[in-house]
Amino acid sequence: MRINCTTVAVLASILVLALILCLDHSIVRSSRSVRQIVEPSHTKERTDIFFLKTHKCASSTVQNILMRFGYRRHLDFVLPLSGNYIGHPKKFNRLKIAPKMRSPSRTYNIFTHHTRYDHTETKAVMKDGAAFVTILREPVALFESLYQFYNLGKTTNLTIVQLANVFLNQSSATNNFTAANLTRSADQRLGLNQMSFDLGFDDKTDVDEFIRNVDFEFDLVMMTEHMEASLILLRHLMNWPLENVVFLSLNTRQSARKANLSQIQKNVLLRLNSIDTRLYDYFLDKFKKRIRDFGEDRMKSEVENLLNANSQLWSRCVDKANNKGYAGTLGYDLRNIVDYNCFYSAKQELSFTDEIRNDQIRRFSVMAKLDKLMSKRGDKIEREIK
Repeated sequence: MRINCTTVAVLASILVLALILCLDHSIVRSSRSVRQIVEPSHTKERTDIFFLKTHKCASSTVQNILMRFGYRRHLDFVLPLSGNYIGHPKKFNRLKIAPKMRSPSRTYNIFTHHTRYDHTETKAVMKDGAAFVTILREPVALFESLYQFYNLGKTTNLTIVQLANVFLNQSSATNNFTAANLTRSADQRLGLNQMSFDLGFDDKTDVDEFIRNVDFEFDLVMMTEHMEASLILLRHLMNWPLENVVFLSLNTRQSARKANLSQIQKNVLLRLNSIDTRLYDYFLDKFKKRIRDFGEDRMKSEVENLLNANSQLWSRCVDKANNKGYAGTLGYDLRNIVDYNCFYSAKQELSFTDEIRNDQIRRFSVMAKLDKLMSKRGDKIEREIK
């Protein structure tokens, strides 16, 4: 039987195409199996999040991630008219948002600046379906950091070691009353049980009920000591790729500035911060359970990927570390200021906030003028009809 050249060419083309399709199908199946391990689902990435920024819990690092995410996408932030506090030490309410900072819809994508939590008021300003997230830290480490960083010794006239020793042999009732007065800062923002205070706890609140409410109202409670694992859980909650949670640590103190406390002194501080201790212990147990549900091997793999991504960010961006951050904390000399992630990963909170705020004021002003224009036009048309 004769087969001409055209027939041979057609048959060869069909065979090659079939081989390509089989190979492509195999690659797709393989990549999908890997992606199930290291990538969130293919549902649309979430853009809306309330992050309760607790004091001295490495929350500035998480905040920077959220600010980079939102600023790049021109999302709307809940912001104070100046500085970086909105609704603290009094609890947040929506009227604290200044007119110039109000979005046309009066709802927002991201809330990540210092506030004192009120669930009803916070939920009222967030977009529907926003994730609620916060972060906690081991209570003694937190209180030591808070006391040193904010110079609470100026209020007490005691070092933190002396403070622990003062309350070492006193009765529990005297401790709680005296320490509350000694360690609350002049502006009432800072003191004992700081995490609980930031989360809205007050003396009239039952501790168990308070913890239950936090558990019910927040989708994720991160842990400072396990930042990378926390960020893996965050990225899956938000359906984000790994690149969205790479970071350079911010607002970190030098080791030389940390107080050396004995275990007995630490126990005293745990007792003085008993509400934070109960809060932390509860959510640490829940955090471990969440990792077990996620898969321990899967978590280790993703944490390794994040560590590698952070190393690449450092190599690409950082010339050397310095102590030029806020109040002498960790900062960076950059070798690359053109790259968005390089420049903004190292940007300090106050200057980054100013930049976002100025951009947002301009955007909201333009939209407000347009609304006003169209409202006047509508009035004119209505008058003409009459």
